[in-house]
Amino acid sequence: MRSAQFKVLALSVLLAPIVVSGQAPSPNPPPPPLGPEAPFTVAMNTATIEGAPVYVAANGPQAGGVKVINGGVRNLANNSAHAATNAETQMLIAAGPNVRLLFTVSEGLYRVVAKRSAGIASVSDLRGKRITVPRETSAHYFLVRTLASAGLSESDVTLVDLPRDRMAAGVVAGDADAISMWEPEAQKAVEALGRDAIVFQDNALYRELFSLYTTTDILKDARRRRQLVAFVGALLMATDELKARPQPHFPLIASTVGQGVDLVSRSWEHHAFPAALPGDLLDVMVQEESWIARNQRRAPRTRAALAEFIDTTVIAEALSSARPRR
Repeated sequence: MRSAQFKVLALSVLLAPIVVSGQAPSPNPPPPPLGPEAPFTVAMNTATIEGAPVYVAANGPQAGGVKVINGGVRNLANNSAHAATNAETQMLIAAGPNVRLLFTVSEGLYRVVAKRSAGIASVSDLRGKRITVPRETSAHYFLVRTLASAGLSESDVTLVDLPRDRMAAGVVAGDADAISMWEPEAQKAVEALGRDAIVFQDNALYRELFSLYTTTDILKDARRRRQLVAFVGALLMATDELKARPQPHFPLIASTVGQGVDLVSRSWEHHAFPAALPGDLLDVMVQEESWIARNQRRAPRTRAALAEFIDTTVIAEALSSARPRR
């Protein structure tokens, strides 16, 4: 561990028990704006394994007055959260100019799972096939990058819309020939298809950057900034614990995301938990911005404009106060 017990206790002065509410997809519309005396509130999709560090932080000795609600980066637009998590995809799609990306909490190491019996033996065989994927998401972008690696485009396949918790079942039932989706739905597809499954996974093409965000207003508010830095410190320590000993936390993670412990365990290897600003973060954002801008029928933002979204100061403060560098 990177921090001593007295530093954990110091954080507990700023953090009271975190309350996690909701397991459904992000609410739309978001809840009402928060009042000035509201507890420090973090919006995140509480059905995702990527949120594991938040769940562990919520139940650790450093937990304190932070409230976790179901949602995401869109909650920052109307001040219904002080911080939020989401893939960088949603930040690029929905974030206003005052949103700031603080660091990447976790990485989703995505897979396209297809049926051999549909005549699929390589990525190029996806041409003309039906693929279920949640549109305008990081899983959608991973599919686009995977197709491009074989010289294919979205127009070469048929996208199929299925409920997010029934996508794997839909592939098995014949409603689609392949699935591009985050865990544990991809793992469900692999297990349900058995020997009929073929997996395409190249995370050098793309991996989800599930990150923490806030706004410039929060960064300028001394009280809220202190709460934010303390929360980040708690997340960093929870990440250290998950890297060292993930198994004891699987029951907590499973109950939070509404999945079985064994399924969470089998899906775990398809995640990474850097708790850092990846060196290629801006490169990923620039490349992905082109796809998003095309879909939104607008000009892509420049590299310099995208760089403005990244704030390095909060994680630096949290690192210096909560876990010294090795």
